[in-house]
Amino acid sequence: MSIRRRDFLKTVGGASLAGSLLGHPAAVMAVNTERPDRAFSFANDKVPMNAANLCPRPSAITKAVAHYGAELDIDMSGANRRRIMDMKNEARDGIAAQLGVSADDIAIVRNTSEANNIVVQGMSLDAGDEVLLWDQNHPSNGVAWTVRAKRTGCVVRYLSIPGDTQSIDKVVDVFVNAISARTKVVSFTHISNITGFRLPASEICAAIHRKNSGIHIHMDGAQTWGAREVDLAKIGCDSFSGSAHKWFMGPREVGILYVSESSQARIWPGVVSIPWGREAEPDVMRARKFEALGQRDDASIAGLAATVRFHQSMTPAGVQRRATGIADQLRAALTDIGVPFVSTANPNFTSNVIILSAPQATRGELIDNVLRDGGVILAGVNGLRLSPHIYNTPDHVERVVAAIHKSRNLLS
Repeated sequence: MSIRRRDFLKTVGGASLAGSLLGHPAAVMAVNTERPDRAFSFANDKVPMNAANLCPRPSAITKAVAHYGAELDIDMSGANRRRIMDMKNEARDGIAAQLGVSADDIAIVRNTSEANNIVVQGMSLDAGDEVLLWDQNHPSNGVAWTVRAKRTGCVVRYLSIPGDTQSIDKVVDVFVNAISARTKVVSFTHISNITGFRLPASEICAAIHRKNSGIHIHMDGAQTWGAREVDLAKIGCDSFSGSAHKWFMGPREVGILYVSESSQARIWPGVVSIPWGREAEPDVMRARKFEALGQRDDASIAGLAATVRFHQSMTPAGVQRRATGIADQLRAALTDIGVPFVSTANPNFTSNVIILSAPQATRGELIDNVLRDGGVILAGVNGLRLSPHIYNTPDHVERVVAAIHKSRNLLS
């Protein structure tokens, strides 16, 4: 099997190089060539293809985080720390622009799980109020709600979408038909980490709000932010979460929570510390009340600003084009060798999370074999999970497909 590199570059080569990266032009240039992996530091025999869990950072971002950390150790003065805060606000402004929302509605938190739990534990709900969940939600957006229900008496219900669904309208109908008069919250993962199924978020949000404009819609974007172009104003959700360490390829233990201005009063922060202020009403503006978490890793916060500049230079559309291009090549190559899929092949619902059917008993051996034979790192989530990103190449695709083919007897 051969994957033509020129065809791949035609697919993804439109990624924008407009604007300066302020110290990272070489990384951006490398990502837009046949060898995007050169912008990263991973070894050729340990190629990451597990972006659904953890991404490598461009080497320039890793160096930036280390630089800011060392600089802080040298100078912990108020002036230097205020400079870090300026970088945090620069990152906030850039993220908001990329997501199509106001910077005042973005909180810089630690990860998706924390962002989800701010919504879960902070929503104003009474006993008997209903929370409707997709049964493929991450535990931080699923189990967390059941813990909340046990404590406060709200009611959690789950809905299911058949994996062979072919119609966007049918997916929307599942959500709308599950809503009752008691439903106060609908919370779903945009892209499932266990099947790779991508929900039609805009259509779902519009239909829910047509039925009941008072329902709060929370969307877990852990598998979305940094992989796809996202316009939250067009999607119409009331809150959204994401982690920088996944597809955004940024610092670890940094994430985001978006809450629309109209929804902020409905959610109580779970942690109140610096920089909230000294009164019950916060001194900080709007969504910033959700990030009053006390001391943070200032170097990682500064590194987030550098990562935002990286994405601004690539553009979210350019990142999506390249990421989708390599995922489509991988999906096609796996289809050619006839392996069994958990993930759908319907382009309305596909994503960069691709999962093959594999028994629990053989997943560990499969992962070890693929690493040994192909030098590629995968995950054993609901089968054999492959989640390529912009740093992966046609050569990586050929290697992982050949390694899977060699161990195909371990697939179900």
